[in-house]
Amino acid sequence: MPGRVAVVGGGISGLVCAARLGQLGVSDVTVFDTGRHACGGRCSSRTETINGSDYVFDHSAQYFTVSDPRFAPIVSSLHSKGAVRIWSGPVGHLKDGKFTADPSLTQAFVGTGGMRSVAECLSTMCSVQRPGWVGSVAFDSVAKKWKVDKYGFFDYLVIAHNGKCADRLMSDSGAAVIHQLLRVRFSHSLNPRDARMHLTSLWVLMVAFKSSLNLPFEGAHVTDVAEAVSWICNNSKKLRQSGPVECWTVVSTAAFGSAHKVPQENVPPGKRKEVVQALLASLSRVTGVKNLPEVCFTRVQLWGAALPLNVYSSRDECLFDAQRQVGVCGDWLVSPCIQGAALSGLAMAEKIRQHVSGDAQSSTLQPQFKAALSEAVGAFPVNPKMIFSPKKQ
Repeated sequence: MPGRVAVVGGGISGLVCAARLGQLGVSDVTVFDTGRHACGGRCSSRTETINGSDYVFDHSAQYFTVSDPRFAPIVSSLHSKGAVRIWSGPVGHLKDGKFTADPSLTQAFVGTGGMRSVAECLSTMCSVQRPGWVGSVAFDSVAKKWKVDKYGFFDYLVIAHNGKCADRLMSDSGAAVIHQLLRVRFSHSLNPRDARMHLTSLWVLMVAFKSSLNLPFEGAHVTDVAEAVSWICNNSKKLRQSGPVECWTVVSTAAFGSAHKVPQENVPPGKRKEVVQALLASLSRVTGVKNLPEVCFTRVQLWGAALPLNVYSSRDECLFDAQRQVGVCGDWLVSPCIQGAALSGLAMAEKIRQHVSGDAQSSTLQPQFKAALSEAVGAFPVNPKMIFSPKKQ
């Protein structure tokens, strides 16, 4: 089956799209990802050496759920290959120092070596160019092909990321409608009169303590609205890491991220110190641990294009301009979570397969958005009627 495809972005949606295209017979697909160490987008982890030993921190997506039967076979495959496992937690909500397990969370999944294991496994199913920076794309209306930077011509272009980079990349590409839908507003609150994708910015603190905090949970969504912290997670417990230190990920609220927004490429050292101190103080208050154990490691990063506050209100689950042979996939087109990203990638692959087969139908290409129902660190959809067991798939 003909069709050369360039996928810009090696997050979950881009990787799933590429892998699915291969299964559908469109095999000449290249994923371009800027990651120096690994691909994965929001599904990534970081390894840090602390007191001579290596520890893994999940610093973006924290876990995921399965509530759609189309996503279940993907997770089953990841599970069979040892990339994911069920996270028994406890996981829930924390308010006024009191933890409550989430009864609706029938299952949570995590990567066996951190969330990066999900992307690493998916990347083995497709061709990935990494690090592969794509700084320009242009549609040749005569040849009906896309010129993708220095990498040559492709029959189809898929944009599998969002934020400022996607906006800039498509601004002078010859696909004005697609560019309009990739325009972005950064904010901690949703303005329904602004028909653009809204993205939050979050600060993420990775911290290691010399002794345990002795808390009765492994992950908690913080619901104290006045606090700076929205999520805390014990990476040592979640990732089953042994060692003398206890590693935690602390994620800020969107309001805190907005209040402390600085250029992501050049964060002032003074701001890093200020954010670390503020998040540690908030961690102490929300957990009720007045005297935190001695800190032996900290690293803080600004997660600039963290999560969408709104999602595209279309049943297509992806964007596709059939005339220009360009599409967009991502969690913001379905639901801000790993499942949403995967479903969008599947939909994008199907659109391209249909076009290759002679179906030239575009998806809905109007700026129609609705509020995303999600936690500060993503959506975790559940389906009480579907208890997914990967061992039985």
